[in-house]
Amino acid sequence: MDNIELTFTEEVLDYIVDKAIEFKLGARGLRSICETIMLDAMFEMPSAKTEEFTITTDYAKHKLERIDLKILRAS
Repeated sequence: MDNIELTFTEEVLDYIVDKAIEFKLGARGLRSICETIMLDAMFEMPSAKTEEFTITTDYAKHKLERIDLKILRAS
């Protein structure tokens, strides 16, 4: 929609899946992790006139440090 090419490194995909497994999350939890990682970028990138953005493991770890993933844990 904003003509920004979004890519994920293979390592970050493994990291996201590992976090979902660690906290026993299903598809909705996996979606929540992805949204948490991408939330700031979704709002900042269009006005920054960026043409491409790559989500890396370091970026994902930094974003996930800001929240308590335990609130996503399945009962």
